Amino acid sequence: MIPFVKTQALGNDFILVEQNPKVPANHSELAQRICNRYFGIGADGLILWQSAADSFNIRIFNRDGSEAECSGNGLRCVAAYLIESGRWPKNEIRLKTISGLYTLRRAGQQYEADMGQPQLQPDAIPFIPPVPIEKVVDYPLRANGRVFAITACSTGNPHCSLFVEELDDSYIEKVGPLLERHPAFPHRTNVEFIHVLGDREIEVAFWERGVGRTYASGTGSCGATVASILNGKTGRQVLVHTKAGNLTVEWPENGRLKLTSTANIVAEGNYLEA
Repeated sequence: MIPFVKTQALGNDFILVEQNPKVPANHSELAQRICNRYFGIGADGLILWQSAADSFNIRIFNRDGSEAECSGNGLRCVAAYLIESGRWPKNEIRLKTISGLYTLRRAGQQYEADMGQPQLQPDAIPFIPPVPIEKVVDYPLRANGRVFAITACSTGNPHCSLFVEELDDSYIEKVGPLLERHPAFPHRTNVEFIHVLGDREIEVAFWERGVGRTYASGTGSCGATVASILNGKTGRQVLVHTKAGNLTVEWPENGRLKLTSTANIVAEGNYLEA
């Protein structure tokens, strides 16, 4: 029996479990079972957390069992639970993932996350072009006999963004997995489909690595914002519209990304199938 907390941030849902001796050693297998929406609790991902001296260590597993470097929505979910449950007594909290240390702050009903500097160099994403390039901006990527103009970066995990005239479900379902598993992305990639609404607003659909379609993505919203700024589509503070709600992303020139939106605790209980 494993105690759990179910959380969600704009429909991107996570099961939080405190790391303890009762948690099975095979975290990948546990994630696949517990996140199954028919035979488990159901979620986009499993997050294991453990307290440290002045921060918390977390590991994030996608529904398919693969481990994610980071999740903007997942970070806010963990922060919301630990702060609102009293596990952490302050409004500012630090969370450490395998990609680095992140600082989050409660601001009213929302949570602000310092997402750090986006990584634009191909080897930091990682992205492997046939010839060396400095940045992956408006890059012509060939896939399945077609050419896609993509912009790629890492916001804690790899992101591939492309601009579209409309968010067409059939197009997203077809192109999302094609780009996710493109050989130019050796660790696979998340994919964002961006419809620009103005110089301060974009609408984004997400295809998440190891998950598929999701209502929203925190790091994906950051990646889409970076792509919009680098391609001259928007200013440096952007309202990101997703299927489940809005996020605000700021990227000051040569600065750090700040992601702001909500996160909620949905339920608590015990997982009996461990």
